[in-house]
Amino acid sequence: MSLAVLPAQLADIEPVYDVYFEAFKNEPILQFLYPRGVDRAAHTEGTRQWWAQDKTGYTIKCLDSDTGKIVGMASWDVFWRPGKENGWERPEGIPWLEGDEKARCDAILGAMWDLRDKLFGKKHRYIYLSVIAVDPEHQRRGIGRLLMQWGINVAEQLGLPIYTEASKSGLGLYEAVGFERLTHVSLIHKEEDTGLPDEDIPLVVRMPSAAKGLSFKEWADRGYPEGYQTQVNGHKKTNETTDFETAGVVC
Repeated sequence: MSLAVLPAQLADIEPVYDVYFEAFKNEPILQFLYPRGVDRAAHTEGTRQWWAQDKTGYTIKCLDSDTGKIVGMASWDVFWRPGKENGWERPEGIPWLEGDEKARCDAILGAMWDLRDKLFGKKHRYIYLSVIAVDPEHQRRGIGRLLMQWGINVAEQLGLPIYTEASKSGLGLYEAVGFERLTHVSLIHKEEDTGLPDEDIPLVVRMPSAAKGLSFKEWADRGYPEGYQTQVNGHKKTNETTDFETAGVVC
């Protein structure tokens, strides 16, 4: 069976999110986002409206060309412009939730949003992997890697890092395609917010090949220089692999 990664179209919203909801049905995040269940008709219409005005997001699908079935999906946000044109706005919360349910979900997601604001905000260009999902019946076919490669290709073309919050079960895939786990910052989903034991969420970044072995922390410590250049005796110098001891995985 052959697989192809293509842009998702409006007509794909329902089957694309069939994959998402099936893949995440046992994950706590769905209980936080949809504590009373999912109104799929409302979700499809809301997604349709969001896609119509979203300026940074790209949802892709993995298609089994033999059956025509969508077997995987991913959503990427590409913040390729700096400053006011960047497109990043910290969300105000989940609009369909109220009361304690909203407060709980906002506490969980708010910590993620705050950290992204700290690491990148509107000042720095990067790509964010919002979600990646594979139909459980089609696991171990390389679908996740194909979906990941789409974003990696864009990141390499633009010379940008990719950032995301990984699941512990998916960490191996991220590391296999060149992501490094960040250790100088942390994200902990606290029991007081989730009702579950504290969980340390793996934060991962894949630096582009243009960084020539510069780790994310080294890049951040040097002030996120454009072109991954540093100042040496007052002059700009492009990083060479031998200039630094690389902490992460080089792609």
